[in-house]
Amino acid sequence: MRSPILLWLLISLAGLASAVHAQTFPSKPVRIIVPFPPGGAADVTSRLLGEHMAKGLGQAVIAENRPGAGAVIGYELAARAAGDGHTLLVVFPSFVINPSVKPGLRYDPLRDFEAVGQTISVPMVFAVNPTVPAKSLDELVALARAKPGTIAYGTPGAGTTHHVIGETFRLAANVNIVHAPFQGGGPAITAAVGGHIPMVLANVSEVVSFAKGGKMRPLAVTTAERADAMPEVPTVREVGYPEVESTNWSGFVVPAATPPAAIARLNAELGQALRNAEIREKLKTYGMSPAPGTPEAFGAFLQFESARYAKVVREAGIKAD
Repeated sequence: MRSPILLWLLISLAGLASAVHAQTFPSKPVRIIVPFPPGGAADVTSRLLGEHMAKGLGQAVIAENRPGAGAVIGYELAARAAGDGHTLLVVFPSFVINPSVKPGLRYDPLRDFEAVGQTISVPMVFAVNPTVPAKSLDELVALARAKPGTIAYGTPGAGTTHHVIGETFRLAANVNIVHAPFQGGGPAITAAVGGHIPMVLANVSEVVSFAKGGKMRPLAVTTAERADAMPEVPTVREVGYPEVESTNWSGFVVPAATPPAAIARLNAELGQALRNAEIREKLKTYGMSPAPGTPEAFGAFLQFESARYAKVVREAGIKAD
C-alpha cells in the first residue's frame, strides 16, 4: 500500500507537470488541419483566425490543407495526431454526420477528440426559382402534396448538412420531395437560378445576391432568428417547422489526449480572435456570424448534433453516394 506521503508527492508532481505545461504551451508552431482545398471559406476563415491567435500564443499558427473524401482524410489525420495541443482541426457538421452515412471510418468525433470552441454559424435558406408558384413555405408544401415527387431540392451534395436538413424538412412536412445533390453550393444555386431544379437549400450568403436581383425567391431561413441579410424572410419556426431549425457551423477540436490547460489556452485565444472587431467585420462579408463559447458548450453541442443527425439519417435512409 502506498504511504500518504508518497501519494502526496505523486499528486504534487502531477500538479507541477500540469502547471509547467500550461506555462510552456505552445512550445512550437500550431497547425490547423483544414480538410478542404485552399481558397474556400473554411481555408480563409481558418487562416484569418489563426493569424490573430498566433499573436497571443507567441507561436506561428499554420493552416495545413488536407482535402479529400468529403473531409474524411483531414478528420482521420487529426485523429492520429499527437495530443499535445499543437494540432487543431477545423470541423463542420460533416464531422458528426459522416459516421452515420459512411461506414468504416477511422475516427469517432466524440471519442477521439476534445472540443476547443465553436467558431462561426451560418444561416441556411430554402429558396425557389421565381417561376415556382409558391410564395411561402406553406404554399410550397401544398404544391408538393398536390404534385408528389415532382419538386427537387438542390444541395451541395449527399450527406451534407443541407441534405440532412432538407430531409428533416421532408419528414416534418410529410411531403414527397426529391434530393438533387450537386458538387457544391454554387452549382446547386446555378441550377435553381437556371430553372433546372425548382428549389435549393443553401447558405444565405450564397443566395442573397440572387434574391435581391429577383432571380431567387427565399421562403424561410433555418436559424432561430431572422438572418440579417434577409430580415424580411421568416424562420422555419415562424412558419411552423421548429424541427428544421439549424445552422451550418464550424469549430475547432483537438485530439482527445490534449491536456485541459492547452485546450483552455487555445479557447481563450480563439475567443479573443472572434471578438476582434476587424475579424467580425471580415466574417460578416462571408455571411458568417462569430460564435465564441466555452469548450464545454461546444462539446455538448457536438453531442447534440451527432445524435440529432444520426436520427434523421436513420429515419430518412440517407446515404453518402
